[in-house]
Amino acid sequence: MLIPCPHFNRPAVLLAGLLLVVLGLLATIRPLATSGPAQGASVDIYDRECVFWLDFDDDGEGDTQIDDGPGSYAHQETPVVGSCEFKVNTPVESTLLLDTELREWSSEVEIVSEPGLPERKVLQAGKAEIPSLAGGVKITVEHRGLTPRSGKTRSLKDDYDHEVQVPRPFRLLEITVTTPAGRDDRLEVNSTSASSAYIDAQKRISDRMDGDGTAMPYGIMALAGEMLDEGYPQIADRVLNVEVESGDDGVNWWMVIAIVLAMLLAVAVSVAVMLFLQTQSSDASTGSETPARRPRM
Repeated sequence: MLIPCPHFNRPAVLLAGLLLVVLGLLATIRPLATSGPAQGASVDIYDRECVFWLDFDDDGEGDTQIDDGPGSYAHQETPVVGSCEFKVNTPVESTLLLDTELREWSSEVEIVSEPGLPERKVLQAGKAEIPSLAGGVKITVEHRGLTPRSGKTRSLKDDYDHEVQVPRPFRLLEITVTTPAGRDDRLEVNSTSASSAYIDAQKRISDRMDGDGTAMPYGIMALAGEMLDEGYPQIADRVLNVEVESGDDGVNWWMVIAIVLAMLLAVAVSVAVMLFLQTQSSDASTGSETPARRPRM
């Protein structure tokens, strides 16, 4: 009969204890390794579909669809109605942020997650985010507002400034879904606003260049296009109205020059009148602040 020897049991006990310690550490580390990728997981916005309309009579129904392609313009300071539908998949709680350059805007957001009932929220300036989105959800955004005014201030000699009609790119709607770790996905729709005069002149030039049956010398078209690019659609429109004569080059250039000079003179006069009125107003306010002289006794 063999008798167990303590000399051989001690190493076995130590080995078993060490094995238990290692298993305990592995059991602690495993949940941390599992939760790590979820925190750094990415957000996915998919199945996107957006459409926006200009609502000229402001009755809540779209009249002309906005084309966000190059060379297309939305009328400035005009009501807009439209919507975006999309799906979001986010493995952790995320935040939806809405951004837009429409004026006086508001958005009604419907969030549908299965299982569950639709949840509706209204976003507007100062309240443009929805927290705690998680899992897979379908989102519909009904968006409305006013297109921004286009144009910019152009500087002339002698410190004169005036506003010209230049198109303005703007953000129609931007939706960002972001995680606490900074991972995000974005949906963005952009457009360009322009004045009615600019849009009409641009269409006339485009129709002539495409060949609408009305012959027009290249010099006239080039001058009209240059005036439009500079922000003077009224001048471009008058240049297009120049009558073609039977001369060496077929163009009544004196009439073209007269039209351009007349329009530039009108701009200069309007700037001068504005500055004169500002000066008179400033002098009047300065005079009213001067104390009255005390009469002699």
